[in-house]
Amino acid sequence: MNTQTQQSSSKSLTNNCAQHPTTDSTCFPTSTIQTPTIFESINGANDLDKLKIYKYKSVYGETVKCQFVAKEVKETTKNDKSQQELSKYGNVNKSASHSFLPGLGCALVALFEGKGSDRGQIGMVTFDLKSSELVLCQFVDTSSYSLLKIRLSLCEPLEIILPDDKEKTSSKVFIMDLLQDTCKRANIVPIQRKCFNDALGIELLKKIFLEECSNLDASVYQRYFCMGAVAALIKYAENAHNIFCAQNSLKCTFVAMEDSCMIDVSSWKSLDLIQIDSKPKKGVINSLFDVINSCVTPGGTKTLRSYLLQPSANCQTINKRLDIVEELVLNQSMCSKIRAVLSTLSDLQYMISMFSYTNLSNNNLGKEDSKRIIRNKIGQAVSLKNMLDAVEKLGFIMSQSSLSFFVENKMKLTDCRLSKIGEIVNKVISTEVNSRKRKGYAPIARDYALFAVAEKQNVLLDMARRVYQELVERVMEYAGHEREEISGAQINYSQSRGYHFSLHTKDPYSVKLPNYCIQIVQNKASITFTTRDLIKYNDRLIQSECEVLQMSNLVLEQMIMNIRVYLPSLYQCAELISLLDCYTSIAYYSNKTKTVRPKFSNHIKIIDGRHPILDCRSDVVPNNTFLSQKDGRFIIIAGPNMSGKSTYMRQVCLLQIMAQMGCLVPAESATFIPMTHIFSRVGHNDDLVRNLSGFSVEMSEMATILQNANQSSLIIIDELARSTSTEEGIGISYAICERILAIGAFTLFATHFLDMAQLEICYPEIVRNYHFSSMKFNGNDYDTTPHKLFKGPYQGPLYGLDLASMTTFPEKIIKDAERLAERLRTAKRESSFLDTTSKIEFNNTFETIENFETNRTI
Repeated sequence: MNTQTQQSSSKSLTNNCAQHPTTDSTCFPTSTIQTPTIFESINGANDLDKLKIYKYKSVYGETVKCQFVAKEVKETTKNDKSQQELSKYGNVNKSASHSFLPGLGCALVALFEGKGSDRGQIGMVTFDLKSSELVLCQFVDTSSYSLLKIRLSLCEPLEIILPDDKEKTSSKVFIMDLLQDTCKRANIVPIQRKCFNDALGIELLKKIFLEECSNLDASVYQRYFCMGAVAALIKYAENAHNIFCAQNSLKCTFVAMEDSCMIDVSSWKSLDLIQIDSKPKKGVINSLFDVINSCVTPGGTKTLRSYLLQPSANCQTINKRLDIVEELVLNQSMCSKIRAVLSTLSDLQYMISMFSYTNLSNNNLGKEDSKRIIRNKIGQAVSLKNMLDAVEKLGFIMSQSSLSFFVENKMKLTDCRLSKIGEIVNKVISTEVNSRKRKGYAPIARDYALFAVAEKQNVLLDMARRVYQELVERVMEYAGHEREEISGAQINYSQSRGYHFSLHTKDPYSVKLPNYCIQIVQNKASITFTTRDLIKYNDRLIQSECEVLQMSNLVLEQMIMNIRVYLPSLYQCAELISLLDCYTSIAYYSNKTKTVRPKFSNHIKIIDGRHPILDCRSDVVPNNTFLSQKDGRFIIIAGPNMSGKSTYMRQVCLLQIMAQMGCLVPAESATFIPMTHIFSRVGHNDDLVRNLSGFSVEMSEMATILQNANQSSLIIIDELARSTSTEEGIGISYAICERILAIGAFTLFATHFLDMAQLEICYPEIVRNYHFSSMKFNGNDYDTTPHKLFKGPYQGPLYGLDLASMTTFPEKIIKDAERLAERLRTAKRESSFLDTTSKIEFNNTFETIENFETNRTI
């Protein structure tokens, strides 16, 4: 078939494609943005959609697969009505849609909540398109949806789909506000509730999941809301974004919430776990994540982040992690070698997506988009070749350890399937590809992607590359001829202009060019220009480049088909590389800082514990901590401002989190209790978005804490109820403290209400009083605060008046204030606010606090 016949056949088939709809679904919105279609293989065709697969010759000469719905549309008007019906459910957001292009990370999330008696039962499925992983979970949440906020913040979705309930109830409005507040960049897409079909979800899941790399069992399929979310998410990805997964190609993981420690999203910020609102700056330490993170791969960074924000609550899991970290700390040579090899690797998780769903250029894409997608695929194939070479080195390094983790996982790196993948890749990818990349700018080696595929893989590809080389040589000959005509002219190349001339001169405006020079741009010290002949060469080079890329894509598609059967070994290898990167990062921190391995028991005992963030900046005053169910689980901390109360409480929480994530902690010795929840009530800012005052924010957060706390919870509360009057503040604080004491949670309670110290008299076996000493006034200045914690209630001086005396206040006013303050304090000591013989109950106050959040959301 000659070239003209091929082009006419291609055009007729292209027009034929446009006459057929791409889906027979009536549930999902269609994308108005041109996105790359991702098709599955012929053998893996989707029987559920009754798809027929045809082959046609593309405009650039590539044989690609185009799919049509088997069901024929008899009337065009019927299809138009269907499209109008689809548009009722919203279109894909433009910014979100562009994020699905290769090279960018993204996640789709489906949420399915029950109604009536099942309200609070939530099925959540996350589809990470970059790592080709489907994460499933189903949980029971409270009216404040605290667990949902945590899960959404962990995955950072770009799109969230949920049932389109027609009734505008207050609970639905609350959920929509919560989603928009938690995931500010996410596009929320409501779709018909009938799309959340659990039976279809089970059928689709069994078809796409890769059994060897997944942890699904029979109990997962019985979770109705989770399976409904699976059906909606997979069909939405197919219909709205043209993302089709190959059969048995996805890693599917079910997450059990029971084995994790829940840390609410507000605590992430208040405890300085991560930076949420601003982008982290390299070398600047502002959070615990910045302190520990030295990962060199995207997968390792993601794993470390999940360990930090959702630590394990299982002692066996924690101790396994600690064993690995301790082995790496003791064997620094092995740790350094592993980090050196990992630093040379690309993102293997992203490479796997090339085999799970294949990106092919189609009629909806422009020429530049098609070229970019194919270039990206070539780059991933080259990275895979380099990664397989590095994996062999990792296996040899891990053989130096006798720890069970390294012995067992070394087998994953020596899997024979990886060797077979290496043989396939080495046959297809040229051995000179890396040397071509290192050469930088050169006439023929300018673009290594055009020469990445080895020779003799495709006759047409070899011919197309020879044509491309001849064209480049002609350009160089033409440039040499022009240099004789225009002295000093140089040939340059840019992605936007292609080949063009440049002339460096001190006075560009005095230079006279021949009349045939066009597109002249005069800069400060140079002139750029081109000619009509050079433009023609550029056009021919672009056409030749497209032909080379399309032929290369054909070879790569066959390579992908051959490798797909060995996909489980790549998933296992990617997971191991992420874990190694995470553990070596933790070990690197543990080694450069004076740390100790934490133990786990039925009490918390920290000797000379240090704040991990402050410990990296300067010398930190260490402090001890002791909490026990039988001998003081509720600690009241008093003391002046700037004495270290808030820092100390954050320190205890951070050390607890570090221990449960599997990290050595900065202390002389440390023993912890595995916690299932960690809460913090810190800060006193208004919430202008929700129209809440500082006091309302406090009560809202305390209501959430009281609803979710249990005996395995660690709570820190900093200066509760200081935004209201003293009498009401003491009353509310006392009522909340009594409720927490009844729950049995481990609590650190910092306050300026010195009357709260009387709680130890009422609950002598549970409550303990501690304090930080005040600053010492020395003439006109203060000595440094000792920041040391002492046992007993605070009996310090009236430091506030000392601070006032350093200002321009009249001396008489300060003396009168000192006299009145001392008189009031003496009166309080003589007639205490609390009757120690009988405990005062604040039931009405507590009921108001407990129902605050519920009443606000109904």
